[in-house]
Amino acid sequence: MILANGKPITVTGKDEPHLLLCLMTVLVELLPDMCNNKQLEVEPANRAALLNSQPLEATMQLSTTTKGPSEHSIPRRQQIGVTTKVSQYGLVKKIAKKRGVPISTAARDLLKDALERFDSESMKMSPTDLLTNYEREANNYDGAKSESWIIRADRRLVMKTRLRAGEYNYSLSSFVNFILANELNYNTVADTINKESSLSLNTNEIVINACKIIQLHAGVKAKHLAPQIELGDQRGLTNMILGGTVRAPTRVLSKLASALNLPIEILSAALKHRFETQNVPAFKATECKPSVQANRKSWGVAVRELKLSTKEQKRLLDLDN
Repeated sequence: MILANGKPITVTGKDEPHLLLCLMTVLVELLPDMCNNKQLEVEPANRAALLNSQPLEATMQLSTTTKGPSEHSIPRRQQIGVTTKVSQYGLVKKIAKKRGVPISTAARDLLKDALERFDSESMKMSPTDLLTNYEREANNYDGAKSESWIIRADRRLVMKTRLRAGEYNYSLSSFVNFILANELNYNTVADTINKESSLSLNTNEIVINACKIIQLHAGVKAKHLAPQIELGDQRGLTNMILGGTVRAPTRVLSKLASALNLPIEILSAALKHRFETQNVPAFKATECKPSVQANRKSWGVAVRELKLSTKEQKRLLDLDN
C-alpha cells in the first residue's frame, strides 16, 4: 500500500478483519505525538510577504488568532474508563504518591509500560494464554470490591490499546485492568511499597503467630489439609502454598483461612513472610548449588509444572476462575 506522501507500507493478516487491525496499528504508529499544526506555519520570509499582501483587517485577525508555541506543545489527552479491584487502584495511588506525581501521570506511565510488556511477551507466548494469566493476577488482588476510574493518555497510546483489546475480543476496560495487574508485578516502585507494607506487618506479633499456626499444618499434615481447601490429594501443592512459594487463588486462600481459623489479611501477610524468610537448602560439594526462588509463582504456572492429568489440571486451574 502506498500512502499519500509516497511512503510504502506492508501489512499481513490471516483474514480480512486481522488485516484491517494490522493496518490500523501501523497507521497509528505513524501518527504524530500531538496535533500537527506546523502545516499551517509559514517560513518567516514567506509569512512577511503574505502579510504584506493581505488587507489590514485580515492581518489583524491572523495575529489575534495565532496561538503561541507553548499551547501547541501540550498533547491532547483521551480517556480510558477502567474498573479494577479497590486494592489494585489503591496501589496505583500509592505509586503516584511515592513518585510525587499526579495519579494520572502514574497511571499513564503504567499503561505505556504494560502495553509494551504485553507486546513483547506475546511474541514468545500465546496472547490468549497471556491474558488469561493476567486476568488471574487481577483477580488475586485482595478484597471483592471494585472501583471505576479514568486513565488519561495521548491519542496514539489510547488507539493502540483499543486496537489490542479489540484484536483479542476483550473490552477496553478489561484489557487495561489485566495488563496493569501484570505490570504492577514488575514495577520497582510497587515492589518497594509492597516490601514496606510487608515489613510493617511482619513485625506484628499476630503475623508471627500466624506463621507458627501455618507451620503446624505443613509437611506430612498437609495431606489432611488439602481436601479442606479443594486440592484433593495434592499435598505437594498444598505445602507450596503454605510455604508461600505459590500465590493461591482467592477461593483457595479463603478456604485455607477458614481451615486455619485466621483472618485472610493476616494469612496473606504470613504466607508472604514465610516466602521472604525461606532458608537456602543445604547441598553437598558434589551437587550443584541450590537456588532460592526469587518471586512467588502464579497459580497457573505452579499447576502446569506438576504435569498432572488433563482433567485434574483443568479442575485446579478452574479454582482461579
